[in-house]
This record gives sequence, C-alpha cells and structure tokens, in this order.
Amino acid sequence: MPNKSSFLARIALCMLVGVPSAKAWLPGTYPVATRGFSVDRNNRNDVLAFWHAVYKASEGYEARIKWTGNYTGNNGTTSAAFVGDVERRLNFFRALSGVNTNSKVSTNSPLVIDLKDPLPLPIGSTLKSTAAQSAALMLVRNYDPGTGKNPAMTHNPPSNLIGWSPMAWNAVAKGNFAFGAYGPGAILEYMKEEQSSSLTSSSANNLVGHRRWNLHPEATVYATGDQPGKSAYVPPTNVLYVSQSPLEILPQEPAFVAYPAPGFFPVDLNSRFWSLSCKGADFTKATVQMKDSAGKAVALVATRRDSSYGDPAIIWELPTSAQIRTVYNDTAFDVSVTGVSGPGVPDSYSYKVTLINPNRLLSSQAITGAASLSAKKTGSYTFVPPAGAEGLQVVAAKKSAVAWKETAEVAKDVKVIDGTGANYPLIVKTAAYAGFGAVVGKCAFQLTFPTSYDLLVRGIPDQTFELDRDILVKSGGKLGFKFRRGFMTKASTLVVEASATGGVSWVTVGKPIVGVSDTKYDLKVSTFSAALPASTEPIRIRFRYYASAGAVYTHEAAPKSPTGIFIDDIQVLKCDTLETKKVTTLAGNAKSFTLNATTAGAKLVNKEQWSLRLRTKLGNNWFPAGPSKAITITP
Repeated sequence: MPNKSSFLARIALCMLVGVPSAKAWLPGTYPVATRGFSVDRNNRNDVLAFWHAVYKASEGYEARIKWTGNYTGNNGTTSAAFVGDVERRLNFFRALSGVNTNSKVSTNSPLVIDLKDPLPLPIGSTLKSTAAQSAALMLVRNYDPGTGKNPAMTHNPPSNLIGWSPMAWNAVAKGNFAFGAYGPGAILEYMKEEQSSSLTSSSANNLVGHRRWNLHPEATVYATGDQPGKSAYVPPTNVLYVSQSPLEILPQEPAFVAYPAPGFFPVDLNSRFWSLSCKGADFTKATVQMKDSAGKAVALVATRRDSSYGDPAIIWELPTSAQIRTVYNDTAFDVSVTGVSGPGVPDSYSYKVTLINPNRLLSSQAITGAASLSAKKTGSYTFVPPAGAEGLQVVAAKKSAVAWKETAEVAKDVKVIDGTGANYPLIVKTAAYAGFGAVVGKCAFQLTFPTSYDLLVRGIPDQTFELDRDILVKSGGKLGFKFRRGFMTKASTLVVEASATGGVSWVTVGKPIVGVSDTKYDLKVSTFSAALPASTEPIRIRFRYYASAGAVYTHEAAPKSPTGIFIDDIQVLKCDTLETKKVTTLAGNAKSFTLNATTAGAKLVNKEQWSLRLRTKLGNNWFPAGPSKAITITP
C-alpha cells in the first residue's frame, strides 16, 4: 500500500520598514514587450486584450528561469527572459493602476547605499540584482521546515545567518521579499497582499506596503532575485529591490493611485485589502464609503492610514462577501474617499471598480441570416465584429445523432483534452497494477494527484480531462460512465462538470464521487449516471479530481500503485453532437461569411442541420464561440 502525504502550504510576505506612455504591446507579436504599456481601463475589451497579451505572457516563467545556483551557497543567476517576465508583470500592474510603466527590472543598477546603514557597508559597485539574488538564497537556506521558523525573515537579518553578507542584508533591508513564491508569481502576491493565517495581523500585509512600493509612481529601477525551490521543504523565494537612488526618481505630480484600479478590473487580481495612495496626501481624517452594485453599503472590517511605504495611503479591509476571486457576471463597487487634505491634493476621490471574468467576452458574437439554405446555393451570414477584434473565426459544424463512447482503448481515436500532471499518463493499462485488473476494457482514464505539493499553486493541483465534443442535450439527456476507485482517501473527490459557456463557467453534474477508505480500493466496477443540464447551446463536459483538507495518495509517492480513480465507457444518451467540419479564419474587421460546401468543409445534404458560431481573438487569445446559428439544409 502506498504512503499517504499531505502538506499545509505556507506563504509569508515581508516588506521594507521605514505621464502614461504610448501603448507598446502589439497583440500577436512575441516576445511581448516588458514595459511602456497603456490600457484603457474603461474599455472592457481593451482590458481583456491587455490581460491575455501582457499578463498571460509572463505565465510559464518556471520553464524560463534557468537558475544556475544551488542550495549549498551558489547564489546563481537567472535568464534574461525570466527577468523580462518579472519586468512585464510589474509594469502590467503599474499600467492597470495608471502609473509610469517604463520601470526597469535592471541587472546593472548599483545598490542604494545609505551611510546610516549598519556597517560593514557593501561595495558601492555591487549591483541590486546581485544583492537580491544573494538575499533570495539566504531566505531559504535558513528555513527550518520542521518548526516553520525562519530567522532570515526580517529586514535586519543578523550576521550569524547562513549565507549572510552585507549585500544580502542591503537587499532585504531595501526590498520586498516573498517566501513561497518567485518571479511573476511573487509580483502577484505583493499586489494582492496574500498571507497565511499566522500573519493575519501583520502590518506587512494590512498596510499593503509591497503593493505601494510596486506602484510607486516615481520609481524607475527595480531588481529581482529569485530561486525556484525544489520541494515544500525547500520553497522558492523572491527579493524585489524597491529602493531608488536619487537619479532613479522620476518626479510626478500628486495623483491618486487606487488598487483595485477604477474601471474594468480582472477579478483574479482582487484583494482582501483595497487602497488609495497619493503623493503629499494626508489621510488622517479621511473616511471610506463603499457600495455594491445594488447600492447597499459594504461594511468594512477595518480602515488604516499609513505614510511609511511609498506615498501616503488609506487602506480598508473588505468583508468576506467582497473578497471575491471569481465572477461570471460583471460585479461593480462604488468607492468614495472624503476628508483628504494636503497641498495640491483634491479633498475627495470617487470611482467605480467593476470586477470582470477576463475569460468572458460580453460583445455580441451573434450571427444573423436565413434559418434554411438550399444545398444547391450559397448563403450569406452577417455579424458585428466585437470592438478591438484582432481576428475572427467562423466554426461550421454539422449536427450528428451518431452514438459514441470513450473507451480509452485506441489512443488515436480518443477525443479528450488532457489537463493532468506531466508525471503520469491520462490513459493507462489497468492490468499493469497487480491485483487490480481491468476496469472495463484493457485501458482506462486515470486521474490521480501527481504530487502532494506543487511549487506554483502551493498545494495539490486539480487534475482534469475534458471531452472534446460539443454536446447538444435533448429532453432526458444523460451522462453515464463506469469507474473504479483505486487508493483514494476521503479527502479526494471526483466531480463531473458541464459548461454551456465554452468553459468560462461550470456546473456540477450528478453527485460527487468521494473516497470511502484511506486503506482500500474498490474490488469491483461501479456505474455513474446523471441528468445533463438542459441548454440551448452545446455543452462541454469535464472530469475534475481535487483534494480537500487531509492526506492524499499521490503518483509521485507510489508510481506503481493504483492511486486515484479509473474511468471508462463514457457516453451520453438522448444527445446529439456538433461535429466541427471547418474553422474559417477572417480578418478582425470582417462582417460577413458565405456558407457553401467549401466553407462548410463538407457537402451540404438535404435535411442536414448545421450550425455556425463566431469566435473572436483579443490579446492573441481566442475567446469561446458565441451563440449557434442553426441552419437546415433544403433541396
């Protein structure tokens, strides 16, 4: 029997105590720029494009870090591409917040030396990046995973620490640092000010100092130090050097900087703490009022005022109901801050923040035209291209009543989208597990946890696979499959989910399948059957395996054991399928599409039913298709 394992992820953040540019990102052009951005926050489609073209361009950084160090004392270096990822992510947030986006994450800027700093001083020619890299390694080398203690987590680390040096001291004294995150991931944590339960009262987060240094309008030169970690016991770290020398300051006129920023704002970036800062402002007597979209007052948990980090700020803590991180419908909040004082500073500031799902396009993608078309003729169909569209696609699909079944037996015939970990195969031969035998056929789909701790998600990653079929549910439509639980603890759950929105939102189908024993697996096959949700649009179906609190079995710990759950013979009843025959790509300003045998991708036959759907490209990302235009073929 394999070993169980679990780990409670910890994340700690500590901070230093103490004219928009022209748009420079061109969707579809890579590598994407790292600075000089601007975005129209009042244009929803522009924010969507900015998110996908710029924010998403820094994802995948773990493959680009190319750290050359080790955990015995070599600080190492990181790649130029990775440093660019950090610079792009930092300037993404600065652009979204309306401040200067020409800030560099430099590899050749010297340290900021203060003669009041404790001696010995580092060499003045030492670079910020070199010092930050040294500090990042010092943070992890002093961590005791047994106790969770780390004496290096301070901005005045004692000289008896492993890896201590004057330059490492200088970097943590003059920078933000994160424990448990690195690179662009650390920038995200600094902005959201996430914290573990043990740090709920820490001023390192509730005064949003990391965020304020990252958004300081006058800052122009930062530096990053990173090591990627290798396990839950040797986690990643980041040190972001934020102090500026006098020559690196770009003087700015007083202006309010809010986070979340006014306008349309990706909900993924929402925070427990909202803030407003301004150079020269006095928020001592300022008050905050916040209302939801219904005009109801939001009861704030706490309001704090601070002048220690970057520009003076007022910070308010939201109730749980407003700390939302996912939405389907746009969700707006009105904010009014009054009682501000200070020379040249307005005495009040009011604005609206609309939290949006950055994967949902609200612009109409409807196609209009005749509901029937002669097989001997061509049909013209029209649409209005969404604002800012970089490209359009028309998906032509034919309705099919042909029954199908996913058996996992012939890999080339399997129509699924694999969302599982890289260290185990989605399709397995069950006979490979001694004493386990077949599920139904020789092969089955397996969902198991690849590891007990993923360095990026800081926990156990969900495992998924999606049926690559567009399913049209008729009255009484059902989903069925056969399954057998392997080693699957009570903290492990499989849910089947359906989406009529192209994967933007999901609903649960039937009852979840939960592990029933921490020590046994199923001795026989069980059957799942559940009604599918009625929908006027085709639905997608996915299988999601996730962990709740508690120990789990992992493939990493027991690669030769039947961990997780095995699924086979997936089929639907009383359903049709839309079989995509051809996808035609059009220019972003196109307004019409001609349907015939060539553009359909197949001969049009009397009594067939076809569907046309429009897809839009924004920020080099193809959004889910719009509503179906049903067409019946006539003689």
